[in-house]
Amino acid sequence: MEACKAMVIPFTPNENLYPSTDNKIASFKKMSINYRSAIGRINYLSTTTRPYLSFLVSTQSQYLEQSGIKNWQAFLPVLKYLRGSLNRGLYYPVNKNNGITPFRNTNWGNCKVMWQSTTGYLSHFHNYLILLKTQKQPSFCISMEEEEYKAVCDLTSELLWFRRCCKEAKLFVFTDPILIFKDNQIFIKTAND
Repeated sequence: MEACKAMVIPFTPNENLYPSTDNKIASFKKMSINYRSAIGRINYLSTTTRPYLSFLVSTQSQYLEQSGIKNWQAFLPVLKYLRGSLNRGLYYPVNKNNGITPFRNTNWGNCKVMWQSTTGYLSHFHNYLILLKTQKQPSFCISMEEEEYKAVCDLTSELLWFRRCCKEAKLFVFTDPILIFKDNQIFIKTAND
């Protein structure tokens, strides 16, 4: 991979993954590519220094048992991206900000097989990452707004749990309301009405 051309983003846009057929799975196994191990290594990076890769780990690991050459080809941009971004990582500056700063996003119906949505959120406390989660939603949502509300409810319950833990441990008492940052304008307009 040292001679590969680096990529700016770690995926090919608009590429959908599907389970491979039995013939394609068998021919991929003959190539002796350890796809599961490669996903595991990226998962390690996503939990230690590169949390933004967790969505890719979640997406790429959906078909570990049914992976083929197409899955591997969809995974190669992740490696090319990592090659070009060796000097990137998390940096935690010293800051006096005591608030919780949560962000969340939803990719509605992005799984073309089951039409499930993928949601992700992260939250900072004192500018330190305290919460990071990416998951495929267990149920189907009829609209994007319904999906957005479910994801905000999940994030809110996790943040309230964190606040209660801090209060019970007498670490910090929160007085300010929690503001959740969103980018979906329809959801924001509906929530404000």
